Amino acid sequence: MRLPSGREWSHPVCDMLGLNLTHPRFVIDDIDLGLKDASTCRGDFPKFAAWGFAAVMCKGGPAHYDDNYKPLWRREPEWRQGHGGEEMFLSLAIKNPTQLVLGVLDRFLLNVEANPDQVLLVETARDLDAARAAGKLAVLMGANRSDWFGDGPGVLRMFARLGLRMITIGQATRELGWDASNETRSGGRMTELGVRMVAEMNDCGILIDLAHSNDPCALDIIEVSEKPVVDSHSNPRALVEGDRSAPDVVMRALADKGGMLGIPPPIQRPYGDAPYEGVDGEQLAQTLAQIRYAVDVMGVEGVGIGTHFNSACMPWVVEGLLDAGFGEGEVAKICGENYLRVLRAVLPA
Repeated sequence: MRLPSGREWSHPVCDMLGLNLTHPRFVIDDIDLGLKDASTCRGDFPKFAAWGFAAVMCKGGPAHYDDNYKPLWRREPEWRQGHGGEEMFLSLAIKNPTQLVLGVLDRFLLNVEANPDQVLLVETARDLDAARAAGKLAVLMGANRSDWFGDGPGVLRMFARLGLRMITIGQATRELGWDASNETRSGGRMTELGVRMVAEMNDCGILIDLAHSNDPCALDIIEVSEKPVVDSHSNPRALVEGDRSAPDVVMRALADKGGMLGIPPPIQRPYGDAPYEGVDGEQLAQTLAQIRYAVDVMGVEGVGIGTHFNSACMPWVVEGLLDAGFGEGEVAKICGENYLRVLRAVLPA
């Protein structure tokens, strides 16, 4: 990775949440991930490689945009022309959540399969080494919510066979196994179904992401899971108020069980998703303050970066950490090595 000052950064850089597969640019426009689009700061395979990334989590979910939305989307400043692939669905018939997730992940896998010279889909811990040895970008496939697998362990196992390697538990409101961050009246932990499905995810080698869980469920998941879990994109609540931020008690529990918190840098994308020419100094300062706070609470081994689909800001984050007095080894852990360690502990051998 070339830093803004021109310095080179040779350590692996990873994004715990780098590619949004349910963004309309994929679901509507069918963007070709194998082609570099220099007009946008959004990631694609060539840009991730040029930015120096070793591994990127790519996450989809049950989302669909109907024909009423398409003309509105194409008037937005961040719209770019796709490559004209086939429609994800061929009729207006109602789609269930499982169909939606399959459609989104199929579109991603088509891009992976079309670019074997650029990327390697990570299904096992060995694949991380294979990607590095081959000089390829390691991509991981994740999903969010649980309505698409519901109460079916076999459905979850089938997705694991397809290569799904992370699930963000919940998203908003109550689900069968757990409550999301905006469901606070219940005060409840996981249901028995939730405990059963967490065990299934452990057995399948699926990384559990509690970013959208409420506090009781987050603590319950950390306690029950036999494998380390992560919060892929949450700010410390002590610095950023709100139920989507992580309190100290959850941060400490994550670190104590070998897990991680991914800090989403509060750095805004340029208007219209144009390429970065720099980042706002105050936003970078807020990013560094949040990372330093998380390191103080969790130790440096418990902190990573989940940009929430804003990977292009990472060169400024890396250089900002170095300039703020973090040692090279500490920055290497925060920006990639910690995440690789957790993946090795969770993925199938």
